[in-house]
Amino acid sequence: MSTFQFADAGWVAITAERSGRIGIKPVRMFELGEGGVTALTKDADGAMVPDPDVVEVINTDPLHAAKLAVMHHLNGLVEKATTAEELDGVERLADWVIDWEPRRG
Repeated sequence: MSTFQFADAGWVAITAERSGRIGIKPVRMFELGEGGVTALTKDADGAMVPDPDVVEVINTDPLHAAKLAVMHHLNGLVEKATTAEELDGVERLADWVIDWEPRRG
């Protein structure tokens, strides 16, 4: 059984458009069901339907949402890599993204 809920602040969707662009957008409403959380969007008729571009829904802060989006992008690069050197480069970049924190002060 699914339930529909309005999202509190912090709920975001990681999106992947057909063009390959990875993005982040706030989630306003979602469906909670057996398959997990599904972000909803309004269609042309005004009905709430699953957002076709969403690959992941998470409740997090902006920094970690950005890191997650970058990791999804890097995953796409791994799929395109053809040499061990390219894979190593993506792995080094992923490690840097995970470890990066903004300067405080």
